[in-house]
Amino acid sequence: MTKFRFYFPDNKDFVDPNFDGRSNNRTKYHRQYDDDHYPHQILAELPYDGMLVSLAGVGTMQKRGKYYDQELTEDFYFSGARKFLRLDSSEYERIRLMGDCGAFDYHNEYEPPFTVDELIEFYDRGGFDYGISLDHIVFPYFKDEEAKDVAAEKCDLHELIAESERRIDITLKNAKEFYVKSQNYQFEAYGVAHGYDKNSFIRSVKELQEIGYRRITIGGMIKSKTDELLELLECLNRIRESDTQFHLLGICRFENIPAYINAGVTSADSTSPLMQGLKAGKYYSVNPNSIRFSESLMIRVRQYDHDNVQKHIDKYRDELRQYISELQDNNGFDIDLSSAALSVNECVKRLEIDCLKKLQQYDETGLDLDVTLKALIAYERVTNENYLPSKSTESKQTQLKRNEDKYHQFLLAREWRQCTCGICKGGLMNIIFRSNQSNRRRGIHNLAIVTKHKNNVLKSINPAAK
Repeated sequence: MTKFRFYFPDNKDFVDPNFDGRSNNRTKYHRQYDDDHYPHQILAELPYDGMLVSLAGVGTMQKRGKYYDQELTEDFYFSGARKFLRLDSSEYERIRLMGDCGAFDYHNEYEPPFTVDELIEFYDRGGFDYGISLDHIVFPYFKDEEAKDVAAEKCDLHELIAESERRIDITLKNAKEFYVKSQNYQFEAYGVAHGYDKNSFIRSVKELQEIGYRRITIGGMIKSKTDELLELLECLNRIRESDTQFHLLGICRFENIPAYINAGVTSADSTSPLMQGLKAGKYYSVNPNSIRFSESLMIRVRQYDHDNVQKHIDKYRDELRQYISELQDNNGFDIDLSSAALSVNECVKRLEIDCLKKLQQYDETGLDLDVTLKALIAYERVTNENYLPSKSTESKQTQLKRNEDKYHQFLLAREWRQCTCGICKGGLMNIIFRSNQSNRRRGIHNLAIVTKHKNNVLKSINPAAK
């Protein structure tokens, strides 16, 4: 049966399980790691097939990691990855653990800051199922000679290729040492293939297979276009041994899963679903009739007491006073802010309260959509400088209207009310584009959706699969 595993990279993406967006309540005396939950703990269904943890993120006992402080690093090495990530109960036994060196985090350094022995110690003490060899990332990728000619007009192409070759040599040298030494440990070894064009990638894969690797990661393609990636995989598939499996490092465009499988790719890792929710305000939903999942623009309500909003008010105080008065006269909102005794801050705060109140009422009842949307857009107008009279342009107003239409579609569909991920049951205020807790929850919801979508795709390829 065809399999394809999605791995989620660990960047301490956990949330407070007691957060309630309606009341803004959260755990009292909150301690981040001790009190928070990982995505697999807070969701009703497993949101990934595995987790990927990087040495650069965790660090060693002597070298500070990017994401872990010293106490957490010590806990990780003492407990092992599965217990530290709270994957040590039977309900998570299907989740695989993959480790890598985290080359993206040190891409500006001349050489990797770790040794092969340090990496192996990380995998061994962490109890990983799979360990990826020590690499040095290569970013430039040229799909053909024409692309090289274009690059040559902007930079020293010879120097760029020479540096890429140097990094490829470091990666392959480390792969040889890693392969030999890893035979004495429980984890299964992956080699890393890097390249700046098809031929250099082909050379890397061939050499890794000659070393003995039958698990190979394709690295450095995170910035590539989809057609470039698929074309490269097609080329690599031609020289792939029948039992060699590819893993895509840091990239998983889920609509391409059938093409990946045809090219021998059996797994990939990506933080994109979470980041698209966390920072871009995207809300995913399953579309059973499409190779893609659906994306909606989550409604945004900025926090009045956030530093950015307070600076905005201070900067445009006089204009805001006049603008709020104009909106009042033109029926731009439904509350009374006409009293001269009200400060600009009080007016903005009351608009926020009105907006949140109507969103919660709509969430609970499904009634008065137009009234809710009116309050939402009024608050957006006064908290986003792009829509102030002095800053507004025709294109900006067009964008506001476009967003208003998307908000209308999202609210009308009420998809969060049908979602069974485990987060959306908390209501709209738990996934709204607003606070770190709600934004991260929306991203975690997206993880559940892409995994459900991935499983649907696999079922379509394997109709008999359960």
